Amino acid sequence: MTGHSRGGKAALLAGALDERIALTVPNGSGAGGAGCFRIQWPMTEDLKAIVTHFPFWFAPHIDDFIGHVEQLPFDQHEVRALVAPRALLTTDSLDDLWANPLGTEVSYLASKQVFEFLGVTQKSGLHYRHGPHAQNVEDWKALLDFADWQLLAKPPARKFDELPFPNVAPAFKWTAPTANHDDTKARN
Repeated sequence: MTGHSRGGKAALLAGALDERIALTVPNGSGAGGAGCFRIQWPMTEDLKAIVTHFPFWFAPHIDDFIGHVEQLPFDQHEVRALVAPRALLTTDSLDDLWANPLGTEVSYLASKQVFEFLGVTQKSGLHYRHGPHAQNVEDWKALLDFADWQLLAKPPARKFDELPFPNVAPAFKWTAPTANHDDTKARN
């Protein structure tokens, strides 16, 4: 399941809620997608911008949190975590500030705790490129490489865990407890 921008938001939600989806790949999905609401760059699609322009994309009363995003009862790392133990790749452009590439990395790191807890760390990945707000050939090549790895066990030629913002402090202060991964592997 993949989609770009608003379609990326929808793809992530579908992947979180529908267990038939083996691989979820939101592209350039920003806040309300793979990027979190709480960590924003200037010129990013924040909660106020998205709710003002597209109020029908979200539940009623989400606008109550404009200016108070720290009080949201959730953020996008939790939606990402719902995809686990199935595969999730986020593709984004570092130049697409509106889609919040920094917030996407932060959400990736927070949700990665759940993938690690379930013993499927390799099923969560990131791919960044340069360029405009689009789902382009480079994004599709990354998606296909990740799909080959996850669905066909073909080792990838690229890494899917490279962080473009390696010195960002985590936006969370928790870690997942240890799990019995033998039980987890039996369910996969």
